[in-house]
Amino acid sequence: MRINTNGEKDYRTDLYERTAERFGVGTKSGGIDAACQFSNQMLRNLEHAAEHPDMTEDLAELLSTTNVTVEHRLVTDLTID
Repeated sequence: MRINTNGEKDYRTDLYERTAERFGVGTKSGGIDAACQFSNQMLRNLEHAAEHPDMTEDLAELLSTTNVTVEHRLVTDLTID
């Protein structure tokens, strides 16, 4: 697979190098693989965290990014007979 890194996409070269370094791998493609695996696992974890009883609005905001929004809603129910 070829990824365009010229023209409008010049930022990708630096991004991929920083990603490889962050994940401790020696190649840009290894960094992309690691980032994809991390993203899939982290998204599942965030879905579980959003439903956790200890989740708060502040924590949800902290866990949100430009690409992922974690929302916290408190739902209550009152029935009077």
